[in-house]
Amino acid sequence: MGLFVMTVVDTFHLQDGRTIFVGPIETEAKVIRPCDCEVLVGDEVKASLRIDGEEIPMEKKAPYRAISTSQRLDLASYGIGRGGFKIRSKA
Repeated sequence: MGLFVMTVVDTFHLQDGRTIFVGPIETEAKVIRPCDCEVLVGDEVKASLRIDGEEIPMEKKAPYRAISTSQRLDLASYGIGRGGFKIRSKA
């Protein structure tokens, strides 16, 4: 698995409890597999979460990609909106 950094431009919550994050990947990760990650605002780590892996859409809208988590994460409690933050895989 390659390390990655995603700049999240939008977040979607699904009825099954999963959350999808969408945005460009700033690194050369070919496929994003399940891994532990951090949510960053600027250089500050706001939360940790487990990514279930990359979601592959029927239609690819380059340069955006999508990752998902089934972990409950209340972004508002960290002062985070639906976008404008980063998700980074832990080494």
